[in-house]
Amino acid sequence: MPLSTESKLLDWFRFVDLLGRTDQPQAVIQAVIDEGIKAIGADGGFVSLRSETAQELIFIGSYAYREDAVTFLKSVPLNAQLPFVMAYNRREALFLESLQQARTAYPEVAPHIQNFHGSVVDLPLLAGDDALGVLVLSFREERTFSPYERTFLRVLAAQCAQALHRSRALHEERRARQQAEALQERLEYLSEAGQALNTSLELQDTLETLTGLAVPRLADWCSVSLPEGERLIPVAVAHEDPSKIVLVRRMTEHHPVLINSSGAGQVFRTGEPRLIPIITEEMILAASDDEAYLEAVRGLELHSMVQLPLTVHGRTVGVMALASSHVGHVYQEQDLPFLLEVAHRAALAVENAGLYAQLQQELEQRTRAQDAVSMLNNQLEERVQQRTQALEIANANLEAFTYSASHDLRAPVRHIHSFAELLQRRLSTEDERTRMLLTQIQNAAHRMDELTMGLLDLARVSSQALEFGPVSLDHLVQQIMTDLAPDVGERRIVWEIGDLPVVCGDQRLLRQVFLNLLDNAIKYTRTRAQASIAVRAHTVPEGLSIEITDNGAGFDPQMSSRLFGLFQRLHHQDEFEGIGVGLATVWRIMNRHGGQIRAEGHPGQGATFTLIFPERMDFTLDN
Repeated sequence: MPLSTESKLLDWFRFVDLLGRTDQPQAVIQAVIDEGIKAIGADGGFVSLRSETAQELIFIGSYAYREDAVTFLKSVPLNAQLPFVMAYNRREALFLESLQQARTAYPEVAPHIQNFHGSVVDLPLLAGDDALGVLVLSFREERTFSPYERTFLRVLAAQCAQALHRSRALHEERRARQQAEALQERLEYLSEAGQALNTSLELQDTLETLTGLAVPRLADWCSVSLPEGERLIPVAVAHEDPSKIVLVRRMTEHHPVLINSSGAGQVFRTGEPRLIPIITEEMILAASDDEAYLEAVRGLELHSMVQLPLTVHGRTVGVMALASSHVGHVYQEQDLPFLLEVAHRAALAVENAGLYAQLQQELEQRTRAQDAVSMLNNQLEERVQQRTQALEIANANLEAFTYSASHDLRAPVRHIHSFAELLQRRLSTEDERTRMLLTQIQNAAHRMDELTMGLLDLARVSSQALEFGPVSLDHLVQQIMTDLAPDVGERRIVWEIGDLPVVCGDQRLLRQVFLNLLDNAIKYTRTRAQASIAVRAHTVPEGLSIEITDNGAGFDPQMSSRLFGLFQRLHHQDEFEGIGVGLATVWRIMNRHGGQIRAEGHPGQGATFTLIFPERMDFTLDN
């Protein structure tokens, strides 16, 4: 039957109209197979399209062919020496009208058509210069295709190719638009999620916000589980159906998720996501032997699921699970980058909330500690004030007593001394014992007078206000040496006075310090044929050091702690006179100046007294 009969033309027009109304690639191909081949009047045929790799032709479908007859057509490489492959590669139709004609017109095809009978037309599907595939038409009877019929079939193939190309373009456009919309929606979701997660630092609020945003935009239900001991506890759950939230919580209570188990536990341990595109009945049955639990799982109507690690700084802090109950919503591999980004932001929010909670706890502890310290400080300050007041009263009483006692003691001591002198004049001087006793009385009175004077000096040193000013130690020492010259008499003393600085202090009290120390040096060196006394200045970490060294009697270093005590003496009165007040006075003066005094010595090897003036008192160092 000619291809241009009226009935065939009507079938053809209907087919062309169908192609014009079809905008899905698969629907176009199916229309060509189901309607196009029949409309042309062919007894059979098939369609093969170029693969995505452009290395082979993939069989799409056939009309009136047995299934076993098209097995070898499933995937045919483009270098195969088959007529329809040659038509595709050449971009031109092959008309095999008979075996003899085919051998003559296409000798290169001859070896591949030994069992050929009837007629075959191989039509490349061309959209411009692009070959999309090939349409093969077969006829049981041999026939000759007129130039008109050949043109008709070429036009048919071109229209099929154009329809396929157009539908593919529309499909790609729709897919691109859907992807853009999906991307925009995801970006909007990330923006909303970021804003929502930043609104609160409370962990529970953060997680409930997160799961609430995920449903229904990303999933039909969403949960976030955090570790607690050996389990993963769902701390936030959201579902389209609120009643199923209770079901999920009951399930996890009766069947807790262990960290060392598979599923969510494995995701938590490894930090790797778990994707289940389709949840099968076999998977549900493998989850548990508890029929009640299995029924509860089925009640959730889970179709697809993904479990995501909440990872931050390489550490997994929880697991986020998303699930779909709709057949049309399937999680796929390409969804993972976006979902992992969501999980990462959630992990940051969880970490921030945890840090905030930790900070709040630390602040509370610090506040409690500060309150406790403040209370203790107040108590301590109150006790210090009380003790300071008591000490001030005691010192005032002591100083008053010392001053009064010294004054009250001096009068009778002077009387004793005067009366002893009168008695010594009136009594016979021939009575040696009487004269000796009177001398002892006078000496005792003299020592008592010195002692009271020492106590008066100590009281004044402790109570009188300091008058700070520059004090030239060099001038001070020279002046004291002049004052002590009468006590030296004919003794041979070698003085070594170094360069002494100017310090800040009370001139009167510092004079008393150096007078006491130099007087002691003269006193304790009187047993030496040639005494040696040195005064030197040094810079030390604490400030300024003044050393007064002599080659006198020295002292036992084990007894040095007693040197600066009141009424403490390391030598017998018969050896070296003294009352034990001078060094105590020196210590008190240096202490009031913020300085120190130290002593070193050995019996018979002399002694060194070191005065330490703080740096702020040294004018020389400041300059």
